[in-house]
Amino acid sequence: MHVRRLFLILILLATPLGAAVTFVAPLPGAQAIGPQALEVTTDAANVDRVEFFIDGTLAGVARKAPYRIAVDFGTNPLPREVVAKVWSNGFRTSETARVRTAAITASDNLNVDLVEVPLRVRAGRTVKAADLRLRENGVEQQIREVRAERPAAHFAFIVDRSLSMRGGRLEAALRAIDQQMAQLRPGDTSSVTLFNHNVAKSRRIARGERLARLFADTTASGGTSLRDAMASVPVRERTYAIVITDGGDRNSQWTEEAALRRISSTKTVVAAIILGEESSFLERAATNTGGAIAHASRETVAEELGRILADINSRYLVVYQSSNAATHGWRSITIAPARGVAVLAARKGYWAE
Repeated sequence: MHVRRLFLILILLATPLGAAVTFVAPLPGAQAIGPQALEVTTDAANVDRVEFFIDGTLAGVARKAPYRIAVDFGTNPLPREVVAKVWSNGFRTSETARVRTAAITASDNLNVDLVEVPLRVRAGRTVKAADLRLRENGVEQQIREVRAERPAAHFAFIVDRSLSMRGGRLEAALRAIDQQMAQLRPGDTSSVTLFNHNVAKSRRIARGERLARLFADTTASGGTSLRDAMASVPVRERTYAIVITDGGDRNSQWTEEAALRRISSTKTVVAAIILGEESSFLERAATNTGGAIAHASRETVAEELGRILADINSRYLVVYQSSNAATHGWRSITIAPARGVAVLAARKGYWAE
C-alpha cells in the first residue's frame, strides 16, 4: 500500500506543470476602448507563436518577445473577453490565459493617455521618431516610440540569366540587389537563385556580400525556366520572393497551374520586376499572394526594386502620450513626415469621451 502511494507521488512529481501565461495588458477589470496593446508574458520554452482572440475572434499573432500586438477596440462599451493562446515545442503544446474587461457606463470618465497610431509609410530607411512630427488637435505631441510592425522575413531574390537578359540587364539586376539590400532589417535573411533553362541552387547572401562581384563571370545565355525557378524556392518561414526577369518562359517543366498551386500554398509573397514582355503567370502569382508587379528598364530596375522593398517595410506603429487629457470628444491626428519619408495612410483621430 505504501509502495503504491509512493509510486503515485513520484508520478505526480515527474509530471511537468503547464507553462505560465500572464497578461500584461489589458488587466482584469480594465476598460477596453480605442487603440490599445494586447501583451502577455510566458515562461514557456521554444515558443512558436502567441495567438490573441477578442470575443472568440482572432485579433492577431505575435511570434517573438515581447508577445504584443496592437488592436483597436473601437467604441463598444460592453465587456470583452481577451484570450491569449501560447503555442510551443513545434505546436505540440499550448497554454491559454484569459481576461475579461469591464463595461463602460455613462458615469465613467475615460482618460486616454497612451495613444497608438498605425500607419503605412514609404521610406528608403527604417523610420524613427525623429522622422515624424505628430499633432493632436493641432498641438504637437512627443512621440515615445516608432515600432516597425513587419516581422523578420526571408527575401529570396530570383534572377533571370537567360539570353534575353544580355545587354547589361543581368548586371543591372545584380547591382540593383546590392544597392537595395540596405533596406532589409535586422533579423531578415536573404538568398539568390539564378536561372536560365536550368535553375541553380539557392544561395544564401551573407551580410555585406556583393552579388555583382560574386557573379562577375556569369553571362546571360540559354533559355528560360521561370516557373521552375519559382517552384524551387524553399519556404520554411515568411518569405518575399522577388523576381527580376524578362517575363518569358520557354523551358519550364512545371505547368502554370501546378507552379501557382505550389507558390500560393506557402508563406510566400511574390513581387516581380519585368524587363520585357508581360507575364500572366507572374501577374497571377502576385495577385494570389498579395504581391506586386513592376515594369522596368536596365536603367530603372534599381529604382523599382527600392520601391518594392520600401512598400514591404511600410507598416509602422507610432506611440505617444497625449497631452490633451482634459479634452473630450474627437481628437484629430495629423502626421508630417521628414524629407525622404512619405506617409501613405494613418489613423485620422480617435474619440475620448
